Amino acid sequence: MHFVSGPHIEKFHQLDAWVGWHSYWVMLGVLSSIGLGAGLHTFVLFLGPHIARVTLTAYECAHTAFPVRGPNAFQCGTGAAAAAAPPATFSAILSMVIFESLCWGAGTAIGELPPYFIARAASAAGQGDIEYQRLRRKAAGGGSLSVKDRALLSIYHLLHRFGFAGILVFAAIPNPLFDLAGITCGHFKVPFWTFFGATFIGKSLVKSSIQTAVVITAFSKEMIAMVLSFLGHVSPWAHDLAEHLLRQQAAAFGGSSAHGDTSANERAEHVPGGSESVSSLSLLGSVWNACVSIMLIYFVISTLETFAQSYLAEVRSWGQNQLAKVGSRPRSISSESITTVAPKPLPLSPLLPPSGQKSSTAIKVNGA
Repeated sequence: MHFVSGPHIEKFHQLDAWVGWHSYWVMLGVLSSIGLGAGLHTFVLFLGPHIARVTLTAYECAHTAFPVRGPNAFQCGTGAAAAAAPPATFSAILSMVIFESLCWGAGTAIGELPPYFIARAASAAGQGDIEYQRLRRKAAGGGSLSVKDRALLSIYHLLHRFGFAGILVFAAIPNPLFDLAGITCGHFKVPFWTFFGATFIGKSLVKSSIQTAVVITAFSKEMIAMVLSFLGHVSPWAHDLAEHLLRQQAAAFGGSSAHGDTSANERAEHVPGGSESVSSLSLLGSVWNACVSIMLIYFVISTLETFAQSYLAEVRSWGQNQLAKVGSRPRSISSESITTVAPKPLPLSPLLPPSGQKSSTAIKVNGA
C-alpha cells in the first residue's frame, strides 16, 4: 500500500510520521533507564526542553493551534484557524505534549526489563542475587551497614513484602535505585506482568505526567511573572537579567512571532540588544551542545565499563569454579598402584679392612 499510488498515500505518510515521532520518544525513554544507572538523562536533555518550548510558544502565540513537528513547527500562523484556536491554558498545553510524555515513560518502563530478566534467570539457575545474599549475611552477622547498604536492604524487604504496590510506588517517584527493584523482583521471581504492569503505570502514567505538569507550570506565564516579581523585590539586577534571558529565549523560538515566516534575526530586532542577543544565543547554544556531547560520551563510556565489569565478573567466577574443582579432586592411592622393590645391597667401601682384620677406623655408611 505504500508503493501503490492513490489517495491513501497522504494518509500513509501521515501515519508514518506519527509512528516515527512517537517511536523517537520511546527510544529516548529506553536510553534513559537502561544501563543499570548509567542511562542517558533524556528528560533533561530532550523531553523537558520540548515541553518548555511548547509552553513558551503557546503563551507567545496566545493559542495552541501550531504544529510541534514538521517544517512549520512552532510557528503561530495567521488566519481564521489561529483566531478560532483554543487559548493557551494549562489543559490545552498538556494535551499537546501528553502523548510524547507517555511514550517516553513507556520507554523508561521497557528499559527496566533487562535487570529483571537477568536476575530472574540467575535465580532460576540457582545463583540468586549475590548483592542481596551479601547484605543479608552481613546484617545477620551483626556487621555495620552503611547508609546505602541499609537503603538497599530496605528496598529488598519492602518489594518482597508489598509486591505490586511497592513496585508502583518505587516507579512513580524519581528513584535512582529502581534498577535494584527490577533485580529484586527477578530474584524473588515476581510474575512478569506484575512487575511490568506496575512499572508501566508508575513510570508512564504517573511519573511522566507529574514531570510534564511541573515543567508546564514552571514555564507558564503566571509562574514566570511571579518569579520576576519576586526577583524584582529581592534584586533589581537579577530581575533585569532574568527578564532579558527570557526574552532572548522567546525570540529564539519559532513560535514567538505572530507570523510563521519571521526569521530569527527579525525577531531579534524586537529584543533589547538586537544582534548581540543573537550572538549570545549562539554562545548559549554552543555551551548546551557541548554539555550534551559530554553526557553522550559519558553514556558510551559507562556502557563500555558496564560490559567490561560484567565480563570480568564472569572470568573471576570461571576461575573460582576451576579452583574449586581442583581442590575437591580425590588424592587417594590404590594398593594396586604400589609396587614393592627389594633394596639393593650397599657396595663395600674400599676403606673397610679385609675380612678377619680389625680396624680402629669408623666408617659411617648411610647414617649408620
